[in-house]
Amino acid sequence: MSITTVTAKEDVCLPSIGALAADLRDALADGGAVQLDLSQATSPDLSVVQLVQSARVTAARNGADFTLAHPADETLRALLDRAGFLTDPIGQDFEFWFHGETAQ
Repeated sequence: MSITTVTAKEDVCLPSIGALAADLRDALADGGAVQLDLSQATSPDLSVVQLVQSARVTAARNGADFTLAHPADETLRALLDRAGFLTDPIGQDFEFWFHGETAQ
């Protein structure tokens, strides 16, 4: 199976989220497996989390496989914690964001 990788730019945040949204929309439209690489995003904001959540819903609705290329790093973990996504350490959100690794 072929996997399409969409890579976020270093400065991805609300003012620049449109380009990443378009890339994800195009990748998910193909119906194949898509992975998002957020490893270069140095200061993501809530718009990134919202976009990822939207992409997860779209992928599930279309029967596509959507994953992160790497577990969430410390910066993203802190954002997820502030946004309330880390309340269930054994749930699907936790598995998605951390690939099963323990969030420190």
